[in-house]
Amino acid sequence: MIFETKRLLIRQYAMDDFENFFLLNGDEEVMRYIRPVQAKEKTFDFFLENVAYYKAFPLYGRWAMIEKSNQQFIGSFMLRPSTVVEGDIELGYAMLQSYWGKGFATESVQGGLHYAFDKLKLGTVIAITQLPNTASQKVLMKCGFDQQDNIYDGDRTVCLFRKLSPNHG
Repeated sequence: MIFETKRLLIRQYAMDDFENFFLLNGDEEVMRYIRPVQAKEKTFDFFLENVAYYKAFPLYGRWAMIEKSNQQFIGSFMLRPSTVVEGDIELGYAMLQSYWGKGFATESVQGGLHYAFDKLKLGTVIAITQLPNTASQKVLMKCGFDQQDNIYDGDRTVCLFRKLSPNHG
């Protein structure tokens, strides 16, 4: 287990998690603001990359999000070096649609920040959203992120958010 919250367990993906990983990553509505949906074979390659990442960087990665009460997979949570803003650690999440609007996004971000600041001793964490993803922007603001100037991620403009550690000084 990487970290837990009142209702969630965040843990590394295991090989038997692939079908759930594909269910999440194969949903066009879930992926709308994250990345293009890929065929199952390409998604499996991406899954294997994420599992292999744990060996090189055991404290970072893209992890399974599990609801404690019933041990059901509900999504992914990510904390790893950003591919958009060099030198920063980026937080992100994605959840199956049936779990939207139940506070799990906020809870996972709060738990992820606690892990980042208290366990990893990071000074800052960033998050990136596409411009129309107002739901995630509200979650980030609720969790204390400050919106920065928009930046470019390849050919698209994205919103950048930053949260400084309360221990930073």
